[in-house]
Amino acid sequence: MALSEGSIIKLITIDRAALVLADWLNSREAAPGDIAVVERISIGEAGSTVLLLCEPEAGFLEWRASYFEAGLTYEVLSSFPHDVGS
Repeated sequence: MALSEGSIIKLITIDRAALVLADWLNSREAAPGDIAVVERISIGEAGSTVLLLCEPEAGFLEWRASYFEAGLTYEVLSSFPHDVGS
């Protein structure tokens, strides 16, 4: 299933080399088993990058980071568009 903005995914594996940019507010790195929302998808010459947000409760940011999609293994839990902001 293709990712879209607003998709909710469960991370299975994360290739650390796939990290493009981490938000400086991160309290920790992404880990297998984390549930994240796809905030943005960008397609460039190097491939697709996805900006993911892990916020278990509103206002409690665990991490936000951009990854090359090819470096992630994930399960799509929901592909229904959610309001994730701009």
